[in-house]
Amino acid sequence: MKLIKKFLITTVAAMPVFLCSCPGESCVDEHEPKGYVVKMKNDYSDNVLASMFIYKEDTNYCCTTVKGHTIKITEDFYKFNCRSFDIAAYTSIKSEEWDKSLSDSLSKYVIDTDPFEEVYAYYKIDYSNEDLKRIINNKEFNKFKREK
Repeated sequence: MKLIKKFLITTVAAMPVFLCSCPGESCVDEHEPKGYVVKMKNDYSDNVLASMFIYKEDTNYCCTTVKGHTIKITEDFYKFNCRSFDIAAYTSIKSEEWDKSLSDSLSKYVIDTDPFEEVYAYYKIDYSNEDLKRIINNKEFNKFKREK
């Protein structure tokens, strides 16, 4: 019975990942953000990122991203390169320490499930890091849509 419950929870937790996967540009929704600018409490740019899925009282972590998910732009602001900011959970595992065998016990390494103080979505495809830095330094946040 426990095995069946674990299988069902894993299946439900993984469904958004499979449903959101996309084979190419042809299925990208133009109304979805192309990226985010986030103000973070701590610098987790070198930590492994996990996706958090909550089902009833159970929280599961999966879909790790090891590098390139969070890039420092300036001060406490970062470019967040993942599809959804609201399921982001950072772990204590550094990118260079990552090993797939850690996946099974990922939940014990989670250190922050609410890492963002502010979240801004942008819909323009070609914002470079320099463009974002200029916008942040000039406090032109009205160019973005505030999500949090």
